[in-house]
Amino acid sequence: MEINWVEIALAVIAIAGTVVSHLLTKKKFIGEVEKLKAETDSDTIENMDKSLDFYEKFVEATNKRLDEVLHNQGKLIAENNSLKEQVTEMDTKMSKLTSIICTKLTCVHREVDEDVVNCIYPKKGKKTLKKK
Repeated sequence: MEINWVEIALAVIAIAGTVVSHLLTKKKFIGEVEKLKAETDSDTIENMDKSLDFYEKFVEATNKRLDEVLHNQGKLIAENNSLKEQVTEMDTKMSKLTSIICTKLTCVHREVDEDVVNCIYPKKGKKTLKKK
């Protein structure tokens, strides 16, 4: 049996060509995968930057509204305290006025209007319980 060196050479060349082709294709594939990963990472970072900007603006707007609400609440509390003081003053004045009106025997309301007297000095009688 004679060895045909041409056929062996062609087989080795074919095998070597296949191996080289495979390695080059694999290298190209790995390069494309790395490129896609880089693009994906870049897109992810860009999207995260956009989201961060959105949330920063959202937080700033929310903080601004919160500051306005707190400022308005402070105004309302001050106004409420002022009104409480006015009500206390009016209660004191009304108590003094009531005592002046009801202690004077010459008071027109005392002589004429029994409702005022009954309101200030209710008639003492048996208390009745209301049934539900």
